[in-house]
Amino acid sequence: MKVTLNHKFLILFFVSYFSLYFGQKVEFTVPKSIETLEDTIFDFKNDFTKDETEAVAAGDNEFSTTVDLYDLKYDTDNKNPYLNVALKKGAKAKQFIQKATWNVAMKKVSAKSTKVSVFLQEVTPDSWSKKDVDLKLTKSTGKVENEIKEFLLKSKAKKPSKETANDGIDPNSEAQTTVLAEAQVAEFEAKTAPKKVTSKYLQNLFSKKQLIGLPTSADYITKLLKTDPSQLDCESCKNGKYYNWDFGDFNMIYANMTDGDEYYAIQYYGEDAVSGLPYGLVFNDSSPSECKDKFARYNAQLYQTTVNVDENSSKALTVVTFRMNSSFIRLEFGNDYLTRLVVSNKEF
Repeated sequence: MKVTLNHKFLILFFVSYFSLYFGQKVEFTVPKSIETLEDTIFDFKNDFTKDETEAVAAGDNEFSTTVDLYDLKYDTDNKNPYLNVALKKGAKAKQFIQKATWNVAMKKVSAKSTKVSVFLQEVTPDSWSKKDVDLKLTKSTGKVENEIKEFLLKSKAKKPSKETANDGIDPNSEAQTTVLAEAQVAEFEAKTAPKKVTSKYLQNLFSKKQLIGLPTSADYITKLLKTDPSQLDCESCKNGKYYNWDFGDFNMIYANMTDGDEYYAIQYYGEDAVSGLPYGLVFNDSSPSECKDKFARYNAQLYQTTVNVDENSSKALTVVTFRMNSSFIRLEFGNDYLTRLVVSNKEF
């Protein structure tokens, strides 16, 4: 979260102290200058923060930023201490908050005194919990407010870095160069970005907006895809065969093994960003970190492994794995973006 205040964060319009917020606003005074606290707040961390630059809003004597906590689980055995999650009627006490945002606003009282207010600004359940969590009645427990207060009171002032000390040297030239470089990067990315398309085959395969559950059958997959598979020899498969469908730039296989293992896999070989998968997954567009966050409620794990290219060589591969209901899911990222999906009834 560390930034150099003059150049490294986004300056926004100042957020009013009287914005709509969840629960009670906590206010306290810190016997330190607002300039000191502006720099200090970006170092606040706990077990649920991430090392990311936060947007800020600033005026002559005022300053505002946010503190985000991620992956807050809520169930009867694991009530997260930072939120009192309100549930709608009939909802199960097993929910997942993808992100909760607290606003931290500062106002200069004197050269060595600053008034600080903290309030819960936004709660974002993941896609499965949106229908069950009552956002209007969900409140902060006050724990993160107290953690921020203790952190600001106990933190020591930083010594200015060489970078900060030199910020005043030729700022117009530096700013102009930065803007030009960012514009050139944006133009290049727009030209080289993959074309976004939707696959009708994937839409047919996942018409219920969820993965095909196991057990399944080759006949069922054929019915959904509306295209016949080839049957390839497999000594360890039931009936000595596994099934292979080729459609467009996709390849899909289904195997039911004699040892009880059953799985299907879909691989994409094209250049476009292709949607049609459930849960907002997009081939050649969804990144490993995005997928890890998307399936955080299922304790998704991101790591690198190796796969054999041929008998004599292998290559590194980034994967995200998790268990959803009774199926084990493996997402593979062969080119930094999603290229293969595997669903199995056994752990990988």
